[in-house]
Amino acid sequence: MPSSPAATQPRRDVPNHAHPVMRAEYGTIYTRAPRELVLCYPNSYRVAGASLGLQVVYRILNSRAATSCQRAVAWVGSEGEDDGGPVRSLEHGMTLDRFAVVLFSVAYELDIPRLVDMLERSGVPPLRTERGPDDPLVIVGGPLTQSNALPLGHFADAVVMGEAEHALQTLLDVLESDPDAAALAAALCDEPGFWVPAKHHDAVPDVLSVRGDAIPARGQWRSGEAEFRDMMLLETSRGCPRYCGFCVVRAPASPMRSPELERVVAALDEPAYRDAPRVGFVGAAVSDWPFIKDALRAAVERGKGVGISSLRADRLDEEFVGLLRDGGYKTLTVASDAASQRLRGKMMKGLRERHFLAAAELARAAGLSQLKLYVILGLPDETDADLDELVDLCQRLSRRVRLAITISPFVPKLHTPLADAAFTPIKEQMRRLKRVQRALGRRVDVRFDSPRQAWIEYRLSQGGMETGLAAWAAWREGGRFADWRSAFKAIDADHPEEERAAGRAALAHDLWPLTGAR
Repeated sequence: MPSSPAATQPRRDVPNHAHPVMRAEYGTIYTRAPRELVLCYPNSYRVAGASLGLQVVYRILNSRAATSCQRAVAWVGSEGEDDGGPVRSLEHGMTLDRFAVVLFSVAYELDIPRLVDMLERSGVPPLRTERGPDDPLVIVGGPLTQSNALPLGHFADAVVMGEAEHALQTLLDVLESDPDAAALAAALCDEPGFWVPAKHHDAVPDVLSVRGDAIPARGQWRSGEAEFRDMMLLETSRGCPRYCGFCVVRAPASPMRSPELERVVAALDEPAYRDAPRVGFVGAAVSDWPFIKDALRAAVERGKGVGISSLRADRLDEEFVGLLRDGGYKTLTVASDAASQRLRGKMMKGLRERHFLAAAELARAAGLSQLKLYVILGLPDETDADLDELVDLCQRLSRRVRLAITISPFVPKLHTPLADAAFTPIKEQMRRLKRVQRALGRRVDVRFDSPRQAWIEYRLSQGGMETGLAAWAAWREGGRFADWRSAFKAIDADHPEEERAAGRAALAHDLWPLTGAR
């Protein structure tokens, strides 16, 4: 059986100015250099530790002798406890305004106002048009750029679009000349994969996609305080071979690229993985990688706990689930996504009821304590009959194994076949959620994401540059739902639906009254 993560002892060899959470982290880079950057994650330290992309960027930005990179997060412990004061780097306790360049990795639309808040708290003007020569450059990237980067446009001097490994080398080359904002814009505006809002305005370039030889990406740090406690992350594949109509990471736009088994297994014997209690295999379609069971077996044979970022019910069998159990799994998690077979077919999900029933039987046979099912409600053409089918399936699953379901409202994303689908009104979302919850009663643990939060995410995911300013305005007013509604209402008044659908862009001066920036 794998060793317990609790066996890892806290570190004591950390710099005096480092955040105390660094005592629970391994793989931290503490180097200093003439040119100092800071990589920010506008969410918690706990969530940041679950981002393999963030770890890869951190290592690349520390790969040159003349440049060093530290990290900063919006908060470390409970949300809100770090609010009010300047944001400081984790490694050396430096405030953001002391760095030459501030970089952000943004994964989620609702992290956009936190990005602005981190800058504002640290004395860095959030609007790029208001930053001067003594202020840091602000560069943004991350998973959000694969969907809609436009809301970042008023804050970022440059945005790295898509998969960043090769683009970061170009960026580091440019930064060697210590450019100001104008020089940075001039140097990057013709480079592939860089959106320079001051030059390109709302004409966002295509996202970058790296070749398979960049895979597997390796993690840099692990922490007892991260979401996946003391787990080193290791990539098995990138992209996806499936065509799910609601997903940004889908074929053919993001084709699956995967390495040979030997490259992944060899990484398990590198010092960072050899010393880690647990290994997490990461990718948009890990269970579609043909060698995943071999990789799991190799990790379990080395005494490791294991984790997988995505499981498809139709890829599971007794051997697969047994390896997960041997790697410490207690709960088997799969996604139904749509509520019914009819909707799964329309979404090209490629899963059938028998796959979920088989997953429940496999979980029970392996001695796992629970099956968890992820479901999306509010897909186009959804009816109460689809909800009733979901209830019936859940009742049958719960007779086989303890069941928990997590329901998320459908949020249409740009660059997907369902980009133009309507968002189901909040009241209707709540009615459907309550219908499912009442029907399942106490037999099934039903949890759901907030429809209000989903509506905010929808507006940001569909909007132009002006929606970033609306996010800032709502945040400064307190971030309540009424504040968000007011901020978006002001945008809608200035930019009717026809205009937004045609252009998705607005000049900053039209919206300054929203932010008080003028």
